[in-house]
Amino acid sequence: MKIGLIGLGKMGKNHLRELERNLKIKEIHLYDPFCKENFNHFTYTNFEDFLKQNLDGVIIATPTHTHLDIALKVFTQTKNVLIEKPLALNMDEILILEQKARENKVRVGVGFCERFNPAVLTLKEKLLEDEIISINIQRISPYPQRINDVGVLGDLSVHDIDLVRFLSQEQILKANIYKSFHHDKFEDEVMISLKLENILANIHDSWNGQCIIRKINLLGKKYSYELDLKNFELFINMQKNSNLYYDTPLYAEHEAFFELLQNGVSKNLASIEDALKVQEILESVSL
Repeated sequence: MKIGLIGLGKMGKNHLRELERNLKIKEIHLYDPFCKENFNHFTYTNFEDFLKQNLDGVIIATPTHTHLDIALKVFTQTKNVLIEKPLALNMDEILILEQKARENKVRVGVGFCERFNPAVLTLKEKLLEDEIISINIQRISPYPQRINDVGVLGDLSVHDIDLVRFLSQEQILKANIYKSFHHDKFEDEVMISLKLENILANIHDSWNGQCIIRKINLLGKKYSYELDLKNFELFINMQKNSNLYYDTPLYAEHEAFFELLQNGVSKNLASIEDALKVQEILESVSL
């Protein structure tokens, strides 16, 4: 396969690292006009030249505010596209992407890579024999210097709202979002309460931590589950489960994208519709 990668910032380089170790890929084509580093791959300074390479798929890993403009150009040349989260800045942009993807017959995946965390995939399998009562998610990190176009909702909370939907397979019926500002411009602390059909969920996301914490506590009717997303660990009734999926989240996400590319469907890869559902929650109510 010939895969194109647009954007070589922190997230783009993470994608590149996982692409380089995937034996399915024969060529990697790179485009980032702001990156001056040298890579042992096909590298372009002209976007049109990049688009002309007859690529099997393209990954867009640029800042969120650029996604719409870049994706619309890519859609005219490539029929399989993976776009990093958040998909776009707002509902209006996502609806445009949805319409243009449909018009151009482009298959689009969205980079909610926490779906592919080994602990999450293992938990999802365990939940086939259990029933969820409640979900509590905590995601805390230091203030990021690289993000300047979204707040903590767009950076962290999109993952967690999507995880609630992914694990529960239920629709979110009601949401309350409480946010505060301790830095300029964007919210950096949020508490989100969600009511699903049969499940309650709470999310606490913060850019005000001194360390990184990524945890899920899920109460089922049969078992209690604790996930450490950072260290890929799952505890069931406080006993560590050692039989986890072994791929890194990004590698597994790429595999799901390639499944979409080859078969037209992918079991766990997020879609534009999933991103739309998350954005509906973010824009529905906040205090």
